[in-house]
Parts: sequence; C-alpha cells; structure tokens
Amino acid sequence: MSETDEIVREFALQRIAYIFNVPVDSLNKEAVFGSDLEATHPPGLFNPNEYDKVEGDILDVCDREIYKAISSGNLTIRTVGDYCDHMIKCYKKNPKDVIATLKITPLS
Repeated sequence: MSETDEIVREFALQRIAYIFNVPVDSLNKEAVFGSDLEATHPPGLFNPNEYDKVEGDILDVCDREIYKAISSGNLTIRTVGDYCDHMIKCYKKNPKDVIATLKITPLS
C-alpha cells in the first residue's frame, strides 16, 4: 500500500469516527455498520443520521461505474474497511471529490 493510500485511509477512519462520535482508536476495519457502529437517532428528511452520512460520502465520491455496481447490488460497503478501501479506490480515479468529502488537504 502506498503512502497516499495510508493517508486517505487515516482520513477515512477519522471521518467515520467523527460521524459516529467514537474515538478513532476504537475503530477496526472489521467493524460493521449497523451492528458494531449504530446510529444514535432515526433518519429524518432534514436530519440525516449516521448511516445517511456514510451513504452520502460513498455516493459523493464514486464514478458512474462504481455507482452502477452499488445500485445493482454488486458492490456492498458494510464495514469500516470497505469504506476506507472505497475512498482509496475513488481517490485514484477522482482525488478532488475524496479530498472534499474527507476534508483533507491535497496530497502530493
């Protein structure tokens, strides 16, 4: 894994920790959304819950090909590791969107 991949992974972990209001150190790549990481309030039309925010991140950074895979059920992001891997993969295709979503400074 490259240094850039590691940086994107670290910021992705920080984003998940922020969304779920947990310490970064408590996260591991096997943590499953919905069982290990649970939303603290139900979703609302104008008040997205934690799952809505994660889903928004995932969709905000993907390209058409990845969006089709997600929509068809051929790609499922269930764990923190899946989320991080998704961000790394999307960074390689379109770094600008990942940088904006994860709120990181541009990588060289």
